[in-house]
Amino acid sequence: MIENKIARICWNTEGWRKPSGSAGKSKLKKTYERKVGYGHEEWLLDSTKLIDGWHFGFLQPIYKHHLKYAGKTFNISLYSIDEEQKRRWWVGHIKNVIVTTPQESLKAYKEYQQRGWIKEMEQQLRSVGASVNDFREIDPQEFTVLRFRPESLVLLETPMEFSRNDRAVKATYYVLLNQSRTPKFLLAGKQFQFSPGHTNKKGSSRSGYEKQSGTVDLVHNQIQNNLYASLSKDFGRNNVGTEQESGHGSQIDLVQKCSGNQYIFYEIKTNYSVRLCIREALGQLLEYAYYPRSSNAKKLVVVSPIVPTTEVKNYMRTIRARFKIPIYYQRYDPAKKALESTLH
Repeated sequence: MIENKIARICWNTEGWRKPSGSAGKSKLKKTYERKVGYGHEEWLLDSTKLIDGWHFGFLQPIYKHHLKYAGKTFNISLYSIDEEQKRRWWVGHIKNVIVTTPQESLKAYKEYQQRGWIKEMEQQLRSVGASVNDFREIDPQEFTVLRFRPESLVLLETPMEFSRNDRAVKATYYVLLNQSRTPKFLLAGKQFQFSPGHTNKKGSSRSGYEKQSGTVDLVHNQIQNNLYASLSKDFGRNNVGTEQESGHGSQIDLVQKCSGNQYIFYEIKTNYSVRLCIREALGQLLEYAYYPRSSNAKKLVVVSPIVPTTEVKNYMRTIRARFKIPIYYQRYDPAKKALESTLH
């Protein structure tokens, strides 16, 4: 029978498909990831790199006892810890993970060299300021410690947070733990439920894992603070709320309650062009409103401080007319600290 295990992997905000930089990683000087700026699990879920149908990867808990585990097969569940916020995230699991031998690792390393993947990985490290020299010093026989088929990946759609007191994970070191159960997710089974209110933000912040790939910037928080104040004045504090749980691990920037149990969802963007703001916000707003089968949004509004062009206005009208989606663009006026009256 295949044993079920739990393994911690380094923090990553790119879905463990490429290095994501130092954000969220350990700040302790003695730790490996602090010294070199990355962890070897950063590529664990990049199943685009296949050798004879197998993806090769690295797990610190297996590396520590590589020869002991070599040749064995495990089902391994994965979790990670954001060290900046001390929050724990369950990633999913991989079935039928085979621990490679040093000889198999050497062979895989040579294939990576021949196919240009080593150079690609080095470039990814450079892009986040991590140590390429350290990467080059890796023993090819320890370059990989496991392999699995891409179809063996059983990942959550987005990592889910669980409590640090959950006894499903009895240690947070990089060791291979026996698994008896799965932790209880903090937002599991929750549906969108409007909750008025707002916590004023002075600086940058982080929310769910889906916003993990970029810190929410100061401008975003200033707009959110001001819009809450403005809309609360117009519609009452009991009808406006920020950071509303969508029901599937993400938060809606701002929600205004309308009559008939309908809502207006606002997504704030601060990109340098309206087109890019709309591109970034559109998928999020559609998910907030309709995933998996919801339908409680009266309007979906992209907000940014940029004046819309004629092309943008035509684009929004086209989307509404052709796809029957109530999507709009509304400019935030920095001088008035409020939304302009016109919906585009």
